[in-house]
Amino acid sequence: MNEHTTQHPSMKQTPYLIGISLNILFVLGELVFANIAHSTALFADAFHNLSDVLALVIAWLAVVVFGLEATKQHTYGWHNVSILASLFNTILLLFAVITIFYEGIRDLLMPTGAHTSGWLVTIVATVGIIINFSTAMLFKASGAPDEHGHHHGQDLNAKTAYIHLLSDAGVSVGVIIAGALIQITGWQSIDAIVSMIIGVIILVTSWSVFKSTFNLALNGVPDNVDLDAVKHYLTTHSGVTHIHDLHIWPLSTTEAALTVHLSVSNEKLSQQILEEISQELRHTYHISHVTIQIETNKFDQNCNQI
Repeated sequence: MNEHTTQHPSMKQTPYLIGISLNILFVLGELVFANIAHSTALFADAFHNLSDVLALVIAWLAVVVFGLEATKQHTYGWHNVSILASLFNTILLLFAVITIFYEGIRDLLMPTGAHTSGWLVTIVATVGIIINFSTAMLFKASGAPDEHGHHHGQDLNAKTAYIHLLSDAGVSVGVIIAGALIQITGWQSIDAIVSMIIGVIILVTSWSVFKSTFNLALNGVPDNVDLDAVKHYLTTHSGVTHIHDLHIWPLSTTEAALTVHLSVSNEKLSQQILEEISQELRHTYHISHVTIQIETNKFDQNCNQI
């Protein structure tokens, strides 16, 4: 039975749908006002807020696909849809960063003469803070720790969305300051500089996600699984004499699968060893789906030993 659906029966899609809708409308509005205000910083902030939308979509997909049953054609279910969504997110954000730097450098080297409206930048960024903060509150009860720092069985995706939205509200504060400085000083270069700072923030905060996403897309061992620790546990288990064909790969952005062949010293205890190792891999080593083939003899020819 799917652990995610049984452990989180009260998981709701409403906060995700509200958050996605509000942020999409704001991103579209921010792009329009970025053109009206002649602001590259607002343009950059729009793409930064787009990362909110994409993060919420991925989190929402995790809620949806874990509830879909496997089919004859998709025997593992639809869980890897979250990996595809994350990959799309990564490619889009990289494109956004390149565009932000291109626009920022162009405005610094070849200013168009268009006057950036500092007050309009400030107003739009303020709306962004309100939307990000309000959306974050939708996830607080299910995803954030309480005032004592305790978690009460909250959904990890909701917690991640909560933190992401609050951090982006902080970026909007920087845009507000930039708008105020532009209005007070009249220095148009502030807009381009702030836009590139936002581009750097997107790169820095998303770089680990970029690497993890490409790793998952190539069926690499998920970051939360320690391959060496798993291999050490299996090889040092008292009932195991030899292991081969150990493979670990992702089923989704939150699940991993493992297959391995084990040679055991006592065939009579093979079922006990199987149950013990399976439980340990699930609960200690973050392996959601475990498949073990028990063997009584050491095989000389391995399919793909690592």
